[in-house]
Amino acid sequence: MFSVLGRKILLALLIIILSFWLFFIIWSVKEQKNFYLQQMRREAEAIYEFIVLTRKWISSKGGIYIRNGENFEKITPSHFTKELAAFAKPQNMIFTFKVAVINTKTPYHIPDTFEKEAILTFQEKNIEEFWKLENDPENPLFRYAAPLEFQKVCSNCHTDIEDYQPPACISITLSAKPFLMELKKNYKNLIISSILITLLIFFSLCLLLNIFVLNNLNKFIKTAKEIEKGNLNARVNIKSKDEWQILSECFNSMIEKLLKHQEKLKEEVKKATQELYQAYSDLKKAEKYRSEFFSNITHELKTPVTAIKGTIELIERKGNIDQRQIEIIKKNIEKLAKMIKDLLDYSKIQSGQVELMKEENSILDTIEDAVLMVSPLANPKNIEIELKGKDSLAYFDHEKIQQVVSNLLVNAIKFSPPGEKIIVSVSENENKVIVSIEDFGPGIPEEEKEKVFQKFYRIAKDQREGIGLGLAICKGIIESHGGQIWVEDPEHPGCVFKFTLPKKGGKNESQNQNFNN
Repeated sequence: MFSVLGRKILLALLIIILSFWLFFIIWSVKEQKNFYLQQMRREAEAIYEFIVLTRKWISSKGGIYIRNGENFEKITPSHFTKELAAFAKPQNMIFTFKVAVINTKTPYHIPDTFEKEAILTFQEKNIEEFWKLENDPENPLFRYAAPLEFQKVCSNCHTDIEDYQPPACISITLSAKPFLMELKKNYKNLIISSILITLLIFFSLCLLLNIFVLNNLNKFIKTAKEIEKGNLNARVNIKSKDEWQILSECFNSMIEKLLKHQEKLKEEVKKATQELYQAYSDLKKAEKYRSEFFSNITHELKTPVTAIKGTIELIERKGNIDQRQIEIIKKNIEKLAKMIKDLLDYSKIQSGQVELMKEENSILDTIEDAVLMVSPLANPKNIEIELKGKDSLAYFDHEKIQQVVSNLLVNAIKFSPPGEKIIVSVSENENKVIVSIEDFGPGIPEEEKEKVFQKFYRIAKDQREGIGLGLAICKGIIESHGGQIWVEDPEHPGCVFKFTLPKKGGKNESQNQNFNN
């Protein structure tokens, strides 16, 4: 029983073989018919040549005399042809012949329809013969005609005619029945033999297909089904020293690798399960941390709101307002606005929606703008901000990098003792610009250096107001530019925050990254 693929292949083979068989039969029938027609044409041509030769011989003798009773009678080529045709007719010969002439008064020479067509064709075209098959079911005939030409030898009998070519032909009629019967018999033998040969070829191809293709294919199918059931120890065993053996070896090698991969996958699943459990534990911790964050953020936001509310109530009780109360309200509103801005900025960073307007900018111009913004915080503490290094050009968003420098300077001012200074340095190499902000404060403990860029994280000794998003925002902005930010210890007490910016980059980019710390 052949498989579905086997049946498709056999059907295709059958269609191809039948197409070739049909083409062969049509071609063979046509060729055999042409062969028998040519054979009849050659027989008719031979009779014609014999008649012409005989006529020439008689003409060369000036006619011949034959006995007619007690007398001798002269016979010309024309009389010979007529007498011979009349003599052959009752002899049941398979052919008859005559000389046909147009516009003759002799009944014997009057042409029939075929002979008229032949004579007219000879006059119009320079051809040497004309023939056709009259396929009458009762009496099929092969008609052949060739021109009747006068030559020099003919003048021996026709002394009164010189250089004259009459519109005449020698017509030969053969019975086509024996030929057609033989042709029909050959057709039958051809069809029977071709069918037998076609069937032999088809069944031989079926056998070869089954031995060399389908048997080996079934081995692969059987093994594949075993593997589908989970039996990875199943193998294909083919020793045919051909492509099937190569394929089986590759298939078995693939199963070996699949088995090893399955074992590796089990280990990875086990590891992933452990990691998932750890992630679940971390998620629980994060949930706890989230609750703590909302508690802290509520407290942080509540403080300025309470201050604003208390100041307003005090104004209502007194009925008047002084400048100090206005300053209290403005200061607390600014704190609220900064907290809300930080939350919104970090939300954009975390969702990958940081929109950057990158252009070639001066890093010193950006730093100077940031210094100008934080000066009101530095002046009351008498803190000097010193700028070092030469100007450099880089591709960055001026507003975003100004925000980064401002946040780092604000942190430095917070932790710097009064009267100290903050050093802002700019350097560069072939590919990037390096900015460092150095303060002389208490510094950052070693164990907290890796945590300062985490969201909502504040070092233990920082009791100032804030929600702990400033450095996380800085990290997100710098990394969205393709740079890096980190913290180092200087040789003196304090800390140094450094970040890099690439010198080359595209313009007007929208970053789609998540900065989850």
